[in-house]
Amino acid sequence: MNIAGHSILTITQVANQVKYTLEKNYANLWIQGEIASCKPYPSGHIYLTLKDGQSELSAVIFSPYAKQLKHKPVSGLKVTVNGDLSLYSPRGQFQLQIRNLYPTGQGELWLAYEALKEKLELEGLFSQESKKQIPRFPRRIGIITSSEGAVLRDIIQVLNRRAPHVSCLIYPVSVQGQYAAGEISKAIESMNQYGKMDTLIVGRGGGSLEDLWCFNDEQVVRAIFASHIPVITAIGHETDTTLSDYAADYRAPTPSAAAEIAAEDRQETIQFLDNISERIYSASKQMIVVHNEKIDSFHKRHGFFKPHLVLEQWDEKLNDFNRRLKQSTQSTFISQKRKVDSLQDKILLLNPKTQLKRGFAIATDSKNNIIFSPNQVKVNDDVTVQVARGILKTKVKEGKIQNV
Repeated sequence: MNIAGHSILTITQVANQVKYTLEKNYANLWIQGEIASCKPYPSGHIYLTLKDGQSELSAVIFSPYAKQLKHKPVSGLKVTVNGDLSLYSPRGQFQLQIRNLYPTGQGELWLAYEALKEKLELEGLFSQESKKQIPRFPRRIGIITSSEGAVLRDIIQVLNRRAPHVSCLIYPVSVQGQYAAGEISKAIESMNQYGKMDTLIVGRGGGSLEDLWCFNDEQVVRAIFASHIPVITAIGHETDTTLSDYAADYRAPTPSAAAEIAAEDRQETIQFLDNISERIYSASKQMIVVHNEKIDSFHKRHGFFKPHLVLEQWDEKLNDFNRRLKQSTQSTFISQKRKVDSLQDKILLLNPKTQLKRGFAIATDSKNNIIFSPNQVKVNDDVTVQVARGILKTKVKEGKIQNV
């Protein structure tokens, strides 16, 4: 509706325009504040209010994102959140739709994590095309982890049970703290320089984001990507995903799972080979039965009882073939002889000596070039004239050109 040149909007139209503007211009925000109130609903959604010293902001965490939260929101908790601004049209109230929530301190780490992830992803360090295949039957496995704790024990225990024939080389490192990233990257490089490993397992147990942070270090991620030996990572719990996991050739949810992936179970391999052996034996046995049946069928044929009849039939066929071959050969020979005779007559007609016998002669200059025109020689030039029964030597006295 227009009144005096002005457009009149409905409430819904205003709400939709504001909603569009908010979602377009205020997406992927990182906001820090304190949770003033928090209320989960049976639907799985969590509604909360964020505040600082002067303002409040309504927010919601929808069920799919709420299930993935590692830290449940509670009133009074200072947090860093990531999400998009939108408008709740029924109330005309804008709110923040939260995707990630971290206690303050971890939020900054997560920002650094996301920035480095984007950088390395653009460089192709996480591409599927660069992933190396994990060998199915390794002879030696390198293990890079702490020498203390359950991780190393779990890996060794699984390998001893599944593949006791596989040898292991353990490179103990720090898996958290100031020097951990340098030790881990150096261990990966040293294993590659040693070069006698089929697979590397890099792992540690669970922990907080800060505990696992060395596996988000750019130095470690690049060392994993540059490794010529396939790398399996088993870092933290199944829900923890580090940048090292993205760069690895395979990410295992637990250290035990990493060991299972790294080495095929010996009993399963033996069972597989037994199964293949049985299938080969059955197939060979069946082939022998089929061929024996064919041999029995041949034995029952008429030719095996009266072989002279078979020989007589083949002798008759051979004589008939020989006769037809002779006829075909003679016919072909006569036809080819006629062609040869015809070609020989043509060749005789084209033979220069034949023309010489008819009274013609061939004149050549001192360079044995055939003379076709007086222009090719000068007065007193030597000329050789070949006739049917000899050669004449002469000199040019006079030359005239005639139009033919």
